[in-house]
Order: sequence, then structure tokens, then C-alpha cells
Amino acid sequence: MGPPEWDLVSTAVRAMTTGAVSMREYDEFCAVYGHDVTAWEGYPVLARARELRMVTYAARHAAGNPQWISQAQHRIDCLRGRSGPRPWSWKGIL
Repeated sequence: MGPPEWDLVSTAVRAMTTGAVSMREYDEFCAVYGHDVTAWEGYPVLARARELRMVTYAARHAAGNPQWISQAQHRIDCLRGRSGPRPWSWKGIL
């Protein structure tokens, strides 16, 4: 029921931020969908919100599972500019 950009930004972030989706796959997705949300002026704000959500998700799981601490810290480091340019190759949690 919400704006489609919130749904589309998830796929874009998987390509642009985490590297979980290749650029070829992302381009194919955009061609099929008929729109590339990264061209929208509001994309940076929604992308940063999504990235922060992914970092807090990792931190929440790391609090109960030491195996995820390094991934949570890596994500924090990425957002703080300590891990080079995107994509950052984040690993999936759970």
C-alpha cells in the first residue's frame, strides 16, 4: 500500500551497497520492471535508511550470537566510511 520506491530500493541496495545482486541482474530487473529507482531524486535518502536498517538488523543479531559480531562491525565501518566504496560485500545474516 505504500510507495513502490520503498520496495524497489531494497533491490537497488542489494546491487549498489551489498553486492548481493550483480549489476547485470539489477539492469535486467529494471528492464523488466520498467524503472530504475536509483535515477529518482529521493533514492539516496531511502537507500541510506535501508542501509541503516540492515546495519541495525545485524547488530541486533550479533547481540545474541557472537558469530555475527564481525559482520555487524563491518557494516558499521562501511557506513562510517572506513571500508572503501560501495558495493561492500555484506554477508547475509541468518
